[in-house]
Formats: sequence, structure tokens, C-alpha cells
Amino acid sequence: MEPAIIRKQFVEVFGFEKYKQFVLTLYEAFPVRDRLFFWQEQMLKNLSEHFNIRPITYEEVYLIFNQCPLHNAELKRDIVPIVDGNNCQDMKFTEIDNSSFPLSNVIAPRDLERFNYPEELEVYYCHDCRKTQMDKIVEE
Repeated sequence: MEPAIIRKQFVEVFGFEKYKQFVLTLYEAFPVRDRLFFWQEQMLKNLSEHFNIRPITYEEVYLIFNQCPLHNAELKRDIVPIVDGNNCQDMKFTEIDNSSFPLSNVIAPRDLERFNYPEELEVYYCHDCRKTQMDKIVEE
């Protein structure tokens, strides 16, 4: 089944807000998690049962849900710097309410649970989210 059809069916079954939460949670960790949360697994199971389709595997999830839920644009990969939140220059990217550009991922926050970190990290981002964020920064 086509990814666009699966995404559409997901929204039909669970609603747009749950779809948005599902997708944003996939891409909120840097690097992406190596497994889904239990609630995400359950949603996929319920979706498969509801439409009588084969179960969606973890490997397929990032191929199917690689779209920004706000802009319906395909996500791209980029290498961005990791910041620890103490750099004032980088803080301007995190101080603005990001509800209109949740997948801009211009920087990656440092995970305080890890001790060894590279200076840069691969992220997934939405071009339209980045443009919206940059436009908002320029306004201020």
C-alpha cells in the first residue's frame, strides 16, 4: 500500500492531532530512536487491523511517515551542530514557540544522559519548517 494512503488512513482512524504527535515523536530524538514507543506500536497494530493490511514494521515506519504533518513536505537529512543550551547565540532557535515549525531541526539539543557526543549529528528536517523559523527570527 502506498505511504500517502497509509498516512491518510491513519488520520481517518486517529485524527490529525494524534497523527501529528505520532510523526513528531518519531523525529524528536537525535539520532532517531532504534524502536517505537509502545503506544506507537499499538496505534500501528490497530491501524493494520482496522484496514486489514499487513503489520507495518519498524523499518517501514520511517519510509511511510517521512512527511512533515504541518506542511506535508518530505523530510530531508542534514548534519547540524549539537548545542547544550548554554550558548546564547544558539538559544534564539529554541526560545521561539516552534508550533508552526516543529521539524526545522536547525540544531540538535545535547542529551544530558550521554557523555560522549560528536560535535554534529544527522537530523531529519522539513524545508518549510526551517523557512518559517528563519522568517520568524528575522521578524524579531
